[in-house]
Amino acid sequence: MNLDGITLSVIVSELKDLYDAKIERIYQPLRDEITIYLHSKAGKRRLTLSASASDCRLHITNQTKQNPEKAPNFCMVLRKYLLAGRIAGIIQVGLDRTVQILIDSKDEMGILCRYTLIAELMGKYSNLILCDQEGRILDSIKHVSLDVSSKRQVLPGLKYTLPPSEKKNPLTASAEELAKILEGKELPGGLQQYIEGISPQTAIQLCEEYWSEKFPVSVPEAEAYGFALHIQMRIREILEHPMPCLQKDMNGKPVFFSAVPYAAYSEQGRQSFQTANETIDNFYAIRLYIQQFKSMQDQLLKLLRKQIVRLEKKVKIHLETIQGREKADKFLLYGELISANLYQLKRGISKAEILNYYTNEPIVIPLDPSISPAQNASKFFKKASKMKHGAVIAQEYFDKDSAELSYLKSLEFDAMSAQDMQDLEEVKAEMIRFGYLSLAPREKLRRSDPLERPRKFLSQNGYTILAGRNSRQNDALTMRIAQEEDYWFHAKNIPGSHVILFTRGTQPSEIDMLQAAIIAASLCRAKHSGKLPIDYVQRKHIWKANGAKPGMVLYDNYRTIIAEADADLVNKLEQL
Repeated sequence: MNLDGITLSVIVSELKDLYDAKIERIYQPLRDEITIYLHSKAGKRRLTLSASASDCRLHITNQTKQNPEKAPNFCMVLRKYLLAGRIAGIIQVGLDRTVQILIDSKDEMGILCRYTLIAELMGKYSNLILCDQEGRILDSIKHVSLDVSSKRQVLPGLKYTLPPSEKKNPLTASAEELAKILEGKELPGGLQQYIEGISPQTAIQLCEEYWSEKFPVSVPEAEAYGFALHIQMRIREILEHPMPCLQKDMNGKPVFFSAVPYAAYSEQGRQSFQTANETIDNFYAIRLYIQQFKSMQDQLLKLLRKQIVRLEKKVKIHLETIQGREKADKFLLYGELISANLYQLKRGISKAEILNYYTNEPIVIPLDPSISPAQNASKFFKKASKMKHGAVIAQEYFDKDSAELSYLKSLEFDAMSAQDMQDLEEVKAEMIRFGYLSLAPREKLRRSDPLERPRKFLSQNGYTILAGRNSRQNDALTMRIAQEEDYWFHAKNIPGSHVILFTRGTQPSEIDMLQAAIIAASLCRAKHSGKLPIDYVQRKHIWKANGAKPGMVLYDNYRTIIAEADADLVNKLEQL
């Protein structure tokens, strides 16, 4: 979503309280983004200017970002000319997406000069440009050479010129002029193409207001003038009485922001704000949070899955070695039978048919003709011993690696089911603790109390049910909080939450037990797999093996109930 001219006009009008504000600090947190720290009559303010192709914007922000240790060149140029300067004006060019910030600042000789910081907020053509009082470019965040554009260059030393535009300003053009331009033009796209300030959403809204939802493909000649008058009237109304809001989808992801609500979009996903600056700041803050969350989640899952694949290969090899124990038993039998029949076997034969006294049936045993029968027997005994010894060792490694694999799969589930950054930070902390991830330089390990924020539910009959959000919390709920008579629920052999039904010294009803089981089914990796076996047992029958990782427990005397995930029931029972 790129900022449109109408919303930008509302933003600029709200920035008048920055007039005479002093510039205290300037940072460049991102390649295409500048943050200016101001001291105004209204207090401390942070002004963000972004020339990002996808996120170009200008607004007051409450968000903080990490700045690079070494300031980029453009940031250094801004500091040189603008630090300690004061804002003299903020002007939008027509209803277009170009804003000029006038700044009075002293030069190296102490002479007061007027500089202009220009924000061109035009998608992939966005730029931030600093000009001197003669209108010459001192520097820009993006240099545009002749190789990039033959129409307009943006380079230090050149005279600044506005971006070329054929669009009409609907606030200064007459209705007749607009009507002449609009005649026969495609709808709604023609509005964006020929009139300043209009976004795709605004274009659709204007068309639906004038013609209803079934508006024509193009502007009829007979209705061009009336439509032009409507456009002018509505834009003036929006600018005089803005009602800024952002629109979210069903998942709470922000879709777009606007100066007024649009009837075509549901009120359910609409969030209103006092100012357009607050609206756009929240829009990008939410979107950045979602992007950071997704990036961190993908990173953790990639690392975890790499470790899981590695362990799965090891476990497979261990299992094959363990299964070789059957061959060891066969070789042991061969050795015994050869030893029992040495008197009738001769050197040089490649096989021998001998009666198996365990089954009373003949068996054919392969022999090495180059060695004696006794040596063949010894060879089989050695093979059997070696394979049995290997199987014993393999079993030890199999148990160890299988336990680690289960833990990694539980961490993977924790990362997949994380609902916020704090959940992911918990997973990251566990990975660092057990050596699956290294702590970055200057990074501090952030770990919350494992008993914070467990998911809480209330059964039909008022029993409290808690569910862990991650392995540490699972461990704390089961091993530290739950009492001996409380019930523990968990999807059978499937990564998922530990679910504790607190009994309060009474016996919960079948419906309470079933609801706890449904919660366990809903909070496990296989929640979309239909009916699932859910093990349940009283806490007194649960223990941890020596050295077991968080959330890994053993239990006996359990029962199993079949339950199916039910998101609606879970939402109904959850206590927020």
